[in-house]
Amino acid sequence: MIMTLSIETLRRIPALLLLGFTVGMAYAQSPAPDLATQQSIIHELEPRIDALKSDPKQLAQMIDEGRSRTILCRTCHGKEGIAVKEMVPNLAGQNPVYIVDQFQRFGDGRRYDYLMSGLAKSFSDEDKIKIALFYSTLKPQASHDGDPALIPEGEKLFTTICSECHGKDGHGQKGYARLAGQRTDYVVKMLKEFRDRTGRRSNPWMTAVAFKLSEQQMQAVASYIANLE
Repeated sequence: MIMTLSIETLRRIPALLLLGFTVGMAYAQSPAPDLATQQSIIHELEPRIDALKSDPKQLAQMIDEGRSRTILCRTCHGKEGIAVKEMVPNLAGQNPVYIVDQFQRFGDGRRYDYLMSGLAKSFSDEDKIKIALFYSTLKPQASHDGDPALIPEGEKLFTTICSECHGKDGHGQKGYARLAGQRTDYVVKMLKEFRDRTGRRSNPWMTAVAFKLSEQQMQAVASYIANLE
């Protein structure tokens, strides 16, 4: 049975968490926020989610309820957050702030996928945080796919153009996505969507990065990422 937080439990959540999430929702409605705005919202939301972790009992309850809300998600992302379908991302170990941010993007149209856009609109703000916390606790696994011959080239590219936001180890930082171990086909798919400005994803900085990459370079960086632990 899916549980919801009681009014008393909500009162125990730091007021700043709710304020931060409200600010985040306002940001999500902005069609083209600048980099400073995005970083500001990430810095607002990250400590609010971290605040939930200060109460182990409450955190455990939220994670359990998050698992209950992922029944439909398992069809593509797997029971333990490891994708079971092609061109679908692994979610195990993903940064919870990033997951919440992506839910907001799917919900307001800055990111589009027929299934995910509908799901994002069906989840409450509370659901999004629970699901994000649940996936963040699962053990990630490296995909170990891609072209081994391209890994050295991919490492150079990743270090030069990706590590500043996604971390030298690919684990993500400051609310950005964890890339380590991600499926090669999914990474290439996303880079092409950013490059081609299909309207399925909106991020001017990623578009600028992807626009400079050749098909081989995309495969190279994706192959390197897939083999990071």
